[in-house]
Amino acid sequence: MASLAIPGTESELTADWLARALADGGASDLPDIHNAVVEEIGSGVGLVGRILRCHLTYSAAGGPETVIVKLPSAHPETLRMAIGLGLYRREYAFYRQIAPHIPLRSPALLYGNFDDASHRFVLVLEDLRGMATADQLDGANAEQAKTAIRAIARLHGFYWDKVDQPPVAGFQTASDRERRQMTQAAYQANLGPALERFGTLFPHRTGQLAEDYATRLADHMEAVAAGPQTFAHGDFRLDNMFFAGDGGESGDFAAVDWQVCGVASGLQDVAYFLSSSVATEVRRQIEREALAEYHDVILSAGVENFTFSECWRSYRQNMLGCLRTPIIAGGQLDFTGDRSRQLAEVFLTRTLTAIDDLDAHEFLPGR
Repeated sequence: MASLAIPGTESELTADWLARALADGGASDLPDIHNAVVEEIGSGVGLVGRILRCHLTYSAAGGPETVIVKLPSAHPETLRMAIGLGLYRREYAFYRQIAPHIPLRSPALLYGNFDDASHRFVLVLEDLRGMATADQLDGANAEQAKTAIRAIARLHGFYWDKVDQPPVAGFQTASDRERRQMTQAAYQANLGPALERFGTLFPHRTGQLAEDYATRLADHMEAVAAGPQTFAHGDFRLDNMFFAGDGGESGDFAAVDWQVCGVASGLQDVAYFLSSSVATEVRRQIEREALAEYHDVILSAGVENFTFSECWRSYRQNMLGCLRTPIIAGGQLDFTGDRSRQLAEVFLTRTLTAIDDLDAHEFLPGR
């Protein structure tokens, strides 16, 4: 899969390049591609790469009408951050090594290439255009939320306490000492700006918690890592999910954007999703039931010696860690656009409310 030059811009995604990429990826019997029209579909808060949809015209029927192409960010600061955190390398490795083996659907990898020296990369992926998405602002409905929880439970159960075995062994670990220290430093650097921007959204008790967490974040991450570990998505939120065209009722589900996947507590994905991507009223209504379904699924996958009480406790413990994303993102990203500001406020408000509802303050180290 490494015989082609990695394109640097969308202008290099020509019909010829795409035909050769698809052939190198295994689709050698496709009709000739006569034309390729490229549109950028990825923009907004949190994206660290370019996402493009390529519309393909063939000499005859038989090939995919569209494919998705992911390229590195064109913004120098974002690019440096992504390279420093190994985000492009991780997602490339996921699609090559992990995706074919897991019981959770992701877009099929049609072609991929990664340069170790420069971290330039390209992924040509199946377009999930026929599936449905949901608006992060509205939040997932009850059925979508439970569909997502059951899906991630299948993945977690598959690798539960087996993270020292291939192909997961060697993947990024969320709890290693260097990463804990880096995360705490990033949180501390962005706490002031985040409070300046969004301080009015913090109830007094949670505002004090956000400040106290700044010096205890690494200890909290270490405490979470002492529990069972599995392979986690890492950014399990509604913007990265696709449901069946019926809105999720059939249970068909796929997850995208695996740049921060790795070894972590499975309940981290669950807490992050339910706190950020489900409206507070819906979360409160389905929370216990969703966790019970999660627990049933991981047990059916072979997980032993993990009671529902322990599952619920891990969920609450991981909920405290959900402070990290809105603080770090809230302090450093651009929220000048109306929608990006609204997304940030909804994300933060839901998270703070969930932390309070679950009394996650209990898990602040040294409390």
